[in-house]
Amino acid sequence: MSVIDERSGAAAFGVASYMAVFVDMDAVLLDAHQGRRGMEINVQGDIAEGLKRLAQVSDRIVVLAFPKHSESRRDPSTESRIDVLRDGLDGAADGVEIVTCPHAGGECECAKPGVGLIKVAQAKVSGDDHKGWFIGADQQGVQSGRQAGLRTVRVGPAGADHMSSVHKPDYEARDLLDAANHILIEELA
Repeated sequence: MSVIDERSGAAAFGVASYMAVFVDMDAVLLDAHQGRRGMEINVQGDIAEGLKRLAQVSDRIVVLAFPKHSESRRDPSTESRIDVLRDGLDGAADGVEIVTCPHAGGECECAKPGVGLIKVAQAKVSGDDHKGWFIGADQQGVQSGRQAGLRTVRVGPAGADHMSSVHKPDYEARDLLDAANHILIEELA
């Protein structure tokens, strides 16, 4: 697993147009809960099989580490969240790329529901703004994916949120594996 951050000068993928799946790191892959000393995070227990299935259908799996503009001192930093993801996935993350916000703080369009981070990732991955999928677990993520021209999957309980047409995903999945199975079926059709 590698992290792509324009501030660090990491290279672009350099591949022609193909299908990519963009996954919201915090909403889909990590589980956050309030601990005694602040937010505690760990990797969702069921994601290894989902990532393997996505690798069967997608040319590239891109994990989006959306910035949190309202981070408090007690919230885990982006770097620590990425470390938790790397440690928790171990070998299941081979071929997975992580894209972080290229801006050094301040307000930018990378935070949800903006499309800045998705656009950065699309430019690095394929250059094709309208070929791919976004997997998220909240309304703002679905809105970001839709505005970026991606087909969207929302992971979580069906109908958990009242969604307008802007927030309504193309598919509602129980978990990452269900989302991957749906994408596989859609792409094979």
